Amino acid sequence: MAEVTVPDFKNLNQSDEKKSDSNSNKRVLIIEDIGEMRLMLKSLMTSLGYSKIDIEPSGQAGLKRIMDGRYDIVLSDFNLGGSVDGQQILETTRKTYSLDHSTIFMMITADTAYEAVVSVLEYQPDSYLVKPFPPEAFIRRLGRVIKQKKSFEKLNQARKVQQWDEVISEAKAIMAHHKPYENLCLKSIGEALYAKGEYKAAKTHYMLITQKHKNLAWAYYGIAQCEMALESYAGAAKNLETTINLSRHFLSAYDLLADAHEKLGNLEAAQQALRTVLEVSPRSAERSKRLGDISSELNDWSSAEQAYSRVIRLSRDTADENVEMYYDHLQSITKLIASGAESKSLNEKFKRALIRLRIIGKASPVAVTNSFRIEVQQYVTRNHLGEAVKTWQTWHRLIKEGKASPLTQAQELTLKKRLKLL
Repeated sequence: MAEVTVPDFKNLNQSDEKKSDSNSNKRVLIIEDIGEMRLMLKSLMTSLGYSKIDIEPSGQAGLKRIMDGRYDIVLSDFNLGGSVDGQQILETTRKTYSLDHSTIFMMITADTAYEAVVSVLEYQPDSYLVKPFPPEAFIRRLGRVIKQKKSFEKLNQARKVQQWDEVISEAKAIMAHHKPYENLCLKSIGEALYAKGEYKAAKTHYMLITQKHKNLAWAYYGIAQCEMALESYAGAAKNLETTINLSRHFLSAYDLLADAHEKLGNLEAAQQALRTVLEVSPRSAERSKRLGDISSELNDWSSAEQAYSRVIRLSRDTADENVEMYYDHLQSITKLIASGAESKSLNEKFKRALIRLRIIGKASPVAVTNSFRIEVQQYVTRNHLGEAVKTWQTWHRLIKEGKASPLTQAQELTLKKRLKLL
């Protein structure tokens, strides 16, 4: 990236609105991994009267900030260092309502390819700028977004308190006076009808939109949501495929498509939907976990092992890391070995996962017992009975010391029979 210098903002032609004292009460979050760019954005926002400005250098830290507190404006770089990028921050916070519709989210990126996909993203920023940009361009963009947010202020307030009839009324009023906002208003009306449980009316609303605008992915997704609620799963799957064909970045469409195929009893198709979405957006631990679970149901242990391995990579050393993900991974490796796929690399993966499980679960007697249960199972599967017996002896000692949860008498009897100790 070219060197960034901080320009003099004092002589910029700012409107009275931008100079107003009200800006000083608004909270701003800047998420940017380049120090010079952080300084420039902070100086720019300060020149516009904003004083409550937080700054984070990484996507992970920025995401935590948003989850912990409300912001009026978020300025985020797209390509952030670490495992969380700007688009993931936007999608996660919009889906969890950590950022409501009244919050301004502006994406700032040096990636010109972003321009080619932003219009079809499921979760779009309110605006974006491609680096480098002059301060005047930033101010114009921000001003336009602020104007739009003011037009939708009553609608967003009604949405926040789930006053869906008021949302519909406000959307119609905005649409009557602001033609450029028509699609946003139509989308809001459909979402309100769906939230009210009026699935047939919502479906009709979305279908009328698609008759007039055949390339709006969100309208086909809306139809599919209604069809899922009406238990028309085949129809939902068809409309979700249309959604994805129009916008491969409409990530929720893949999730709902997997739901539809599961309802239809077609686990292979559900598995494929999840594989495809992970090719488009590979950093979702939640989708990887679901792919692993469906693959396990299909006894596709190779796919399950790969999916659970991805979950661990994405979650390690984060607040989401837990013993259950290691149980899943270790069980999938054991099943894979049992199917005849034993190899040195699989055995190494098993050892690494087992060690990590015991590190994070050492304070839990249940986790300790489960780790030994899985290890014994793996040795028995490989016909390494001597190693299985040694593992049981260690496990039994830890049970006596209270460091591992005890087995029932029946469980211990069964285990000893498997180990030929009786």
